[in-house]
Amino acid sequence: MPLPIPDYLDVAYRADLDVLLARWMRRVTLDEMQQGYRYLLEKAEVHTCRYWLLDARRRSNTDREGAGWMINTFLPGLHTRLGGRTYLAYLLVPIIMRDVEADAAFPPASFFADKPFVGERFIDEREAIAWLQAAHQEPVEK
Repeated sequence: MPLPIPDYLDVAYRADLDVLLARWMRRVTLDEMQQGYRYLLEKAEVHTCRYWLLDARRRSNTDREGAGWMINTFLPGLHTRLGGRTYLAYLLVPIIMRDVEADAAFPPASFFADKPFVGERFIDEREAIAWLQAAHQEPVEK
């Protein structure tokens, strides 16, 4: 049975870019964040889409508990469900990029080297989409 559409998340698949676009509409609790990502995975599976643009500018909260759940529980399962490495481009407000706690919750680039998923942070949507489009050129890791 499909998950209900969360009222705090706007999701669209952009077939022209092969990108799943998710816009968080407000701050969320840890429970809502987890439910939202599970919903995103359902939508990604429908389109076999491994390229996600996650607009978290309105959400604005990042914490270690949520990041821990993402890294240790959610993200490792994407590979088998989507058939290859998943690319997550996070669109953030500039202040988050300077927030020490939020910065510590996001792993450094070296962390993703051997993982079946990779994430990057952006403040410009065009740059995020360009990064996702470049990722389309990388070979699929099965």
